[in-house]
Amino acid sequence: MKILNDKPIIHYPCNWSYRIIGRDEQLLRSTAKSVADGKTYSIKPSNKSSGGKYVSLSFTVHVDGEQERLSIFTQLKKSKAVKYVL
Repeated sequence: MKILNDKPIIHYPCNWSYRIIGRDEQLLRSTAKSVADGKTYSIKPSNKSSGGKYVSLSFTVHVDGEQERLSIFTQLKKSKAVKYVL
């Protein structure tokens, strides 16, 4: 991935990773599966907060283009199960 004019050049199709953070791991997994909508994806545990209140997962999904990548980000962000998306 190269950066041109402060914007990375991304070659599609590709696998794209999102870090999703929330309180309930099972709800996060369910949300990611729903957002993936039949596409190839993987979910791996990432971190838990020191108090155990939050959990983060690495959600990687195959995207065909920028519009799809941004749409997935928006869907994750709108989910009540997801507190933060990185």
